[in-house]
Amino acid sequence: MLNKLKRLPVPFKEVLKIASKEAASLGFKIYLVGGVARDLILGKTIFDLDIVVEGDAALLALKLSKHFGASFRKHHAFGTAVVTLNKHKIDFATSRNEHYPHWGALPKVNPTGLREDLFRRDFTINAMAIGLNKNDYGKLIDFYGGVSDLKKGVIKVLHEKSFLEDPTRLLRAVRFAQRFSFKLDKDTALLMKEALSLEALTFVHHHRLIDELVLILKEAKPAAYIKKLYKLTELSFIDKKMKLEDTDFTFFKRVERTLAFYKKSFKKDKKDKKVEGWLLYLSGIMIRYSLEEIVDFFRKFSLKKGDMIRVFAVKENIGRIKQLNKDIKPHIIYRLLNPLSLESILFFYAYYTQRKIRANIECYLKELIYVHLKVKGQDLKKMEIKPYEIYSQLLQQLLYAKIDKGFTTKAQELEEVKRIFKRLSSKNR
Repeated sequence: MLNKLKRLPVPFKEVLKIASKEAASLGFKIYLVGGVARDLILGKTIFDLDIVVEGDAALLALKLSKHFGASFRKHHAFGTAVVTLNKHKIDFATSRNEHYPHWGALPKVNPTGLREDLFRRDFTINAMAIGLNKNDYGKLIDFYGGVSDLKKGVIKVLHEKSFLEDPTRLLRAVRFAQRFSFKLDKDTALLMKEALSLEALTFVHHHRLIDELVLILKEAKPAAYIKKLYKLTELSFIDKKMKLEDTDFTFFKRVERTLAFYKKSFKKDKKDKKVEGWLLYLSGIMIRYSLEEIVDFFRKFSLKKGDMIRVFAVKENIGRIKQLNKDIKPHIIYRLLNPLSLESILFFYAYYTQRKIRANIECYLKELIYVHLKVKGQDLKKMEIKPYEIYSQLLQQLLYAKIDKGFTTKAQELEEVKRIFKRLSSKNR
């Protein structure tokens, strides 16, 4: 594994070097663990680091944060801390075992050695570690057959109570199986079936369940994940009355193609926020609900208000978007789409298959989305236009005229302002 560590980005290698040095000075031992070890073996890109410490993880993390001038956050209950360095997250955790007061509960933790720490994890492929100490730097530590299971392409739990102690592992099993095109180990599949028959997902607080669902929706191509999850659970942990049809799964595939098409075909402004693709899938799941039920859902699961507004807007505007299914002036396209989030607009592109609707949405994304006026309110003041209350109406009509007529200069806009003002003045006489 030493050669694989050498291929890490330079900032990560520097973090591991300093972490190893600081840990040694404190008398601690440290290891890269879990998904990082797995993905290094698979040759995948590493974005974040997970480090287990046989010692005080928070103390080591604090030292690292001070060394790099990075942010530091401590979680007292679990003996963990997070250092954020250049948008990369480095998780530190004291090696620990876990005791579950009852099925589905958050665990009680106690410090322990690395072997016990790895045994508490979800699957064998996530229960490996890489030494970062002077005497074992780069050494792979695999007590539970993770490498063998990676080679065989199987998802396997570490003990028979795994799904009952933490039923969110049922959702993670689906996520990892689909992501890596792995199969469930035979015994693991039986344990999953048993846990589902006991309705194990009802043991877990719904906040933890929605976190796992969002992770699934954030996968690169989650349509197959949703279908598999629905087959196993019918998404009853969201709503026992949930019913998805074949048309829904077809729509999820169209969302995948839409997001890929957008990424490939449209230039992005540097100020643009990242498209939250997972919201398109969630909107597709929620589209059958009333506006009141959508609000109740977001409150129940404590999801962000901004995300709720975007899903809410999809439901509220789905009928209005049908106006795009005809030849209309560009400013009407702009007026319909500009108030919406990019997520809502891309949802409608996937939802409606009519060529005219899609062409008009493409027109907006390609030509209209970044249109803005060169003329401002201060220019209207210089022209001694009064009353001031008319400015917003003037500028809106000017914007629509610019969109329809294709103005490119400020001079053209100023001339158009005069015409609009003259027309408005004559109407008000």
